[in-house]
Amino acid sequence: MTSPAVAHPLPAISPAVQGFATQKGVGRYLIQVIEVARQAFPSSALEVSLQRDAEDDTHQYIAIDVETSGRETEELLSGQRAWSAGVARVCPSQHAVYFVLGWR
Repeated sequence: MTSPAVAHPLPAISPAVQGFATQKGVGRYLIQVIEVARQAFPSSALEVSLQRDAEDDTHQYIAIDVETSGRETEELLSGQRAWSAGVARVCPSQHAVYFVLGWR
């Protein structure tokens, strides 16, 4: 069953995430990318964190994790498509590699 849309507040952005975004030159895209996730998943809470790639320990990224409990498969896939298209609109591809959408 799909949950009704609820306006969730902007997720907390830690100093570590802000510092990493600044270091990688993606700070100006951070809020825009989070907004894309909020629009793609309007009824889901988001969490933003700094993560490290499991296969490449040298690659870090900003994870934007979406709460998916109670979501239907089609809703998740639709949100994934909206996220992909939205990130391409607000962030150049050479910088988009520092943002990863995750489901929790």
